[in-house]
Amino acid sequence: MGGESPHPFLIHLNMILNINYNKTSGLITLSSDEDEVTTELNQNSVLDSDDSLDFEVALDLSAYQELFNDEILENGNNNE
Repeated sequence: MGGESPHPFLIHLNMILNINYNKTSGLITLSSDEDEVTTELNQNSVLDSDDSLDFEVALDLSAYQELFNDEILENGNNNE
């Protein structure tokens, strides 16, 4: 990672999504390294078979949008 972006108006934000699957209980837990970003597992989407574990996760990225909006205002570049 690193280096200059070919698109200087783009903001690169990183987030880590932690997923834990307890094989004994079948419980899936989610967390994010960003306290402002909430995570939610769609319980109805969980498909656990011998070959794979599939599920859907919803993330509330409103906090990231606010960071993006603040950066635009600071740089004066709203890409219009």
